[in-house]
Amino acid sequence: MTKSPAKNLACQLLQAMLASSFGVVAAFVVLMAEPLKKGDILGGGMIVFVEKNDSKAPQQHGVIAAFADLETQMGWSDAKATCDSLTLKGFTDWTLPAKEDLNRLFLSKEVLGGFQGVDYWSSSSLEPDSAWSQQFFDGKEHIRSRESRLRVRPIRKF
Repeated sequence: MTKSPAKNLACQLLQAMLASSFGVVAAFVVLMAEPLKKGDILGGGMIVFVEKNDSKAPQQHGVIAAFADLETQMGWSDAKATCDSLTLKGFTDWTLPAKEDLNRLFLSKEVLGGFQGVDYWSSSSLEPDSAWSQQFFDGKEHIRSRESRLRVRPIRKF
């Protein structure tokens, strides 16, 4: 596989910077020059959404999903607490996805993989005893009792 001219130049710059006083920080800046996109591996998971950046600021923001669901189905309170205390791939800022982030996971389910055609919890609650979920077979959103045992896919923001 041949490298594109831009990637070849980036590799040459990286080698030069590592050999010079610029060091690792400058090398990181070169490596991050390409915009991030859905499906890229980053920060312990896979990118499912990148915010549009209308300014020329180099920093991008978005949503990263864990590579797999949590092992067991659980009620909403347990799902929220488990995600909030989760350490995965060295990162400790995992959360239960909000309703709109859960829909982003659904829209990216083929790229991410590993989803079952069942309901997944969101962190968005509606009433004291219910919260939003989304069915990963057809994408329909549901209001479920917080006692229901559903699947969970943690996310983190970048």
